[in-house]
Amino acid sequence: MTECLRIAMVALDFHRRGGSERRTGHLVDALVEAGHEVHLVGARILGRWDPRIFCHVISLPRRPKWLETLTFLSGATRFVARGHWDVVHNQIRPYIPGVVTVGGGCHRFYLERVLPGEQGRLRAWSKRVSPLHRILLGLERRRYRANGGTWVIANSNFSKDGILAFYPLPEARIRVVYNGVDSARFTPENVSRFRTRVRQDLHLTAEDVVLLFVGSNFRRKGLLLLLESMAATKGGRRMRLVVLGGREGPYWRRRVTELGLVDRVRFVGQVADPERYYAAADAFVLPTHFDPFDNATLEAMAAGLPVVTTPTNGVAEILTPGTDGFVLEHSGDADGLEKALSELLDADLRRAVGAAARTTAWRFPWAATTAGTLETYQLMREAS
Repeated sequence: MTECLRIAMVALDFHRRGGSERRTGHLVDALVEAGHEVHLVGARILGRWDPRIFCHVISLPRRPKWLETLTFLSGATRFVARGHWDVVHNQIRPYIPGVVTVGGGCHRFYLERVLPGEQGRLRAWSKRVSPLHRILLGLERRRYRANGGTWVIANSNFSKDGILAFYPLPEARIRVVYNGVDSARFTPENVSRFRTRVRQDLHLTAEDVVLLFVGSNFRRKGLLLLLESMAATKGGRRMRLVVLGGREGPYWRRRVTELGLVDRVRFVGQVADPERYYAAADAFVLPTHFDPFDNATLEAMAAGLPVVTTPTNGVAEILTPGTDGFVLEHSGDADGLEKALSELLDADLRRAVGAAARTTAWRFPWAATTAGTLETYQLMREAS
């Protein structure tokens, strides 16, 4: 696309810490580099951004969350209405008519199909009737009408199917554009640079078989199942687990102690350089209940690690089970996870599957994500 577009990029938060937020950051950087005029419209615009980007902050009350969401919706709507835009592109939530990238998938699908199994039916019901989630569901209903004009960029067919299960959007207006990965940053070459030092810092030996788990929401990402499976895996005493993302907290300390894993689990917390930990690991395991497309899984593949995940991770769509990764039968598949962990004790298998995973990851550069997004812009403008 040679035409310079004036784009309003709308999101409550702009930063580069979470998976959806990093995807937005890559897209914004690429659009600006290609000569497009990008305006960030958000409540919190954090971190460093290209000076060519225009930043517009919508002032918000601090709490409660439902009031914050309504105030942002009102302020962003007024701001966008005053401008002349070629494209309005929402990130995560469909605030304003235009394009929306649903990095977190369909909210109704999560609340009704995922949350009851993850946190129990009572907890799921209490969330569905809370003011915040009623507002978020209302946003979806309003924007995902058949005649609403919204175009959706889903980061997997799993995410797309979740929307179509509840909303009558024309399928042609839901475009699947996979997330990308920086294969120069996440590469097996990092092993020689970081592996020994990181293992020393974490008190891990060269003989340990190190599993890596990445995610801040431990319950949703399936950490408990992984801990239980580690404890139950025959011959698994050589296994160690490194957990990046969230805080350990009393609950998780207690579970680790009860399972006899105190000397086998390392909680590291948030890090700015996950590539160092991929280099120190032997395999990546994410038995998640719900991830439309988990960036860390693709990063681990690019780093040459065999990955274990579930069908409720959109990345499973790009895997060939047994060749470049392992996909469990479902998110609570304890037997399948124990079997996969047992197989990962084989160093030759790890090397073969990890090499194939690296080849698969090469097919998903960030440039392809940007190209798919620009194609969606073009289709939307042609249809309007």
